Amino acid sequence: MIQEQEKLLSSVKNAIRILRAFKMNHPQKGVRELANELGLGKSSVQRILTTLASEGLVQKNKETNKYELGLSVVELSSIVLGNIDLHTESRPILTDLANKCGETAHLAILDGNHVVYLDKVESKTSNKVPSHLGLHNYAHCTSSGKLLLAHSGNYLVDLVIQNGLDAITPKTIIDPDRFREELKTILEHGYSVSVDEYTIGRTSVSAPVRDHTGKVIAAINLVGPSTRISKQRIQYFASELIHSGELISERLGYWKG
Repeated sequence: MIQEQEKLLSSVKNAIRILRAFKMNHPQKGVRELANELGLGKSSVQRILTTLASEGLVQKNKETNKYELGLSVVELSSIVLGNIDLHTESRPILTDLANKCGETAHLAILDGNHVVYLDKVESKTSNKVPSHLGLHNYAHCTSSGKLLLAHSGNYLVDLVIQNGLDAITPKTIIDPDRFREELKTILEHGYSVSVDEYTIGRTSVSAPVRDHTGKVIAAINLVGPSTRISKQRIQYFASELIHSGELISERLGYWKG
């Protein structure tokens, strides 16, 4: 009896391993490939795949003769994703980020050509940078706004430029060509920086948050006095933000693969 239970648990575990072996950058896999990757026998893999296919969890692609995740997985994932809340999932990670880096952390989204802060966790330092939730801020001169614009596509970027890149401070990028280059750099580096562009004496660094499809839907940032945030700290913040953004994205159902 015990041996039968252990055998059943082993089969369930291997079935889960097989399901997790399918990645966004490698959505189809054959029996031999799965067997080699997971260290299982081909007959065992085939038997498990047949069972999973009967429940709609995997399906065989007729053109490639390889297996891929089935529609039942989509149905199950939609139930999970329907119960995921961006604010709830990001809050503990924002808190850890603010405590670790010693600066105020924000969660922001794009609303038209403006950026809106949905949440913030203030640092414990005495010299805090004031910010307000729910207010619309210029996107073209904030780190979160620039990052979200960089991931939004040409149409919105063109619209922002057509509406005018207002010089909020002497440091604001107002030349369209230079602004486009800035957005290109953001995509290449994976994070965005704003030094005195929105407010003199304020520096912010932002990184993306993705939904389950990989689409960038929000940004998280760290903001503080420019006198306290050196170039070295900007690099450190960028690394921490990228990592935190990935953690939030995973909680929203995104897997890098």
